[in-house]
Amino acid sequence: MDLAQEIIGYTLKEEIGQGGMATVYLAIQRSLDREVALKIMNPDLVADASFCQRFLKEGRIIAKLGDHPNIVTIYDIGCSGSHYFMAMEYCDGGTLKQRLDRAQGVEGTLAVIRQVAGALAYAHERGFVHRDVKPANILFGKDGTAVLTDFGIAKAVSGQTQLTRVGFTVGTSEYMSPEQASGGDTDGRSDLYSLGVVAYEMLTGHKPYVGQNALAIAMMHLQNPVPRLPSELHPLQSLIDRLLAKRPEERFSSAEALIEHIDGLTKGGLRRLGRGSPVRPRRPARARNRVVAGSIPLWKWALGLGLAAAVVSGTGVFYLSGEAPRGAMPERAPVPREAGPAVSSLGPAERARIARLLEVAEAHAAVGRLTDPPGANAYEAYQLILEIDPDNVEAKRGLREIEQRQAD
Repeated sequence: MDLAQEIIGYTLKEEIGQGGMATVYLAIQRSLDREVALKIMNPDLVADASFCQRFLKEGRIIAKLGDHPNIVTIYDIGCSGSHYFMAMEYCDGGTLKQRLDRAQGVEGTLAVIRQVAGALAYAHERGFVHRDVKPANILFGKDGTAVLTDFGIAKAVSGQTQLTRVGFTVGTSEYMSPEQASGGDTDGRSDLYSLGVVAYEMLTGHKPYVGQNALAIAMMHLQNPVPRLPSELHPLQSLIDRLLAKRPEERFSSAEALIEHIDGLTKGGLRRLGRGSPVRPRRPARARNRVVAGSIPLWKWALGLGLAAAVVSGTGVFYLSGEAPRGAMPERAPVPREAGPAVSSLGPAERARIARLLEVAEAHAAVGRLTDPPGANAYEAYQLILEIDPDNVEAKRGLREIEQRQAD
């Protein structure tokens, strides 16, 4: 099947991005003869109504927020044949993740953080929390403007509909707030924490917490002290301290308050740092980022055990994802699963899909595609099975085997 002929009204030029839920193409919208970023939902997910609902939900959120200059604009959304698609503004400047190996300088870093804070302020004012602020979701337009994208796991603060169960963790472990890592309630201050992680990484060249897997990193967000900036960046330590505070009430009260703080820095504080001077990336100190057993309160150890059980068995109430080293964990955030039907209530379509996914998972595992590449690995196939049947024995066994093979 030629995908280029399936999406009516668009001509696909090249793939520019891929995630667990969708693939993004550079395309031409023929009616207006303009370049767009065409996001197409992965075909394997279309049969599941919850994924389609999540995809359409993202489009509706962007449509409500897209008139802000630092939030991606959506042009069209729909279904062509069996393909769900979303046409959005094409930002040809790439992502912040692609730019992290180039020092932005203090002034450049603060400019990006301020623009993203403006986007968050706009979203928060309208009742939405992004929940996945990270470099891969910050794009750049032709003029260098930072643009926030990917509202796929955003939630309405006071909405009545809920696509994730209470107690589930969604997001990317390296950038999630302590309350998000523990599956607690989140508000706009959680996004500010994530933005603080981005700021720290831009300034230093590495993330504040580095661990072997998503569980270890989540525990660091919960209990490790806020890391120190290099001595030459000491005037910015108060900014990082407030953004990465463990307790939400100790952070900036709003994105507007963060913007005011940044404006104060740019008016005077940058003189002590040297405006725009590049910051030399430093490797994180292992001792500073290590989880120390004696420093963790008992309730956090209990939480850690619960997280570990979820990661190992695939049946717990927490889902964590991260940009961990290849082979350690999947790079995309597993979609939190809804409470599934009991095995006895599965219909013929569900059983057939499970059988098909088991074949896919076993094929990936046989050639070593355990957790990579995103969208085509055994781990994700087993997780999709558990979306349908949370008690599926084969999927649980497959996840345990993956854990064992990685441990070996």
